[in-house]
Amino acid sequence: MKTESNNYRMLKNDEDADARMLAFFGISGILSVVAVSVLLLAPPADLGVDEGKLAPNFVSQAYDTSWSSFELYDHIDQTWTEGEEGEWVMLLFIDTDCSYCFNAGEEHSDMHSAYASNVKFFTIATELQLPNHDSSKKEIVDYKEKNDNSGCKADRTNCNQRPGDVHNWPYIDDLDRSIADDYDLPGTPFYLLLSPDGIVQWNSQQSSDLDPFGALQYHVGGGA
Repeated sequence: MKTESNNYRMLKNDEDADARMLAFFGISGILSVVAVSVLLLAPPADLGVDEGKLAPNFVSQAYDTSWSSFELYDHIDQTWTEGEEGEWVMLLFIDTDCSYCFNAGEEHSDMHSAYASNVKFFTIATELQLPNHDSSKKEIVDYKEKNDNSGCKADRTNCNQRPGDVHNWPYIDDLDRSIADDYDLPGTPFYLLLSPDGIVQWNSQQSSDLDPFGALQYHVGGGA
């Protein structure tokens, strides 16, 4: 009788262990399905306009020496073919309150100095949806021109302290984020290099193995 009792307890323990194991696998399976579903349903991360795609047109106000209307497609030639002469286009997306953009000011000056003869530079000043990122058209001008304005870098730094020279190319107003939305802006700074026909040849988010200078050198050739 004692042996039968022991056998019964062992059998009962085995059954309990099996039940726990089945419950474990059941819960694990459910969690796996949930995890996969979350991954499949989650929106993909923004990467900007894909390389090989035509950059979307946009119309806005741009500041060079004064504010005036600007349309991107006025600056590209969709009939251009590879091998022909033509001006490339570098789009630089910044936020005047972005520390990384501010610190890249000298690199932007150097790129323009090296490539302005065959590349058109346009900085698109947008506004990230972050605390203390509240730019203005005046702040865009002061950032570009290095004027006295304590509002840059989220009110932490005077615009006249921005590294680099005055940026002698157009700055485009995107404070309403319409261009950023059309371009699936992943963040700032962000760069797109367009061939003369407006096709994205380099996207800094997709081809992060190249920096902006490297992309210009690779696609356009040696700078000045």
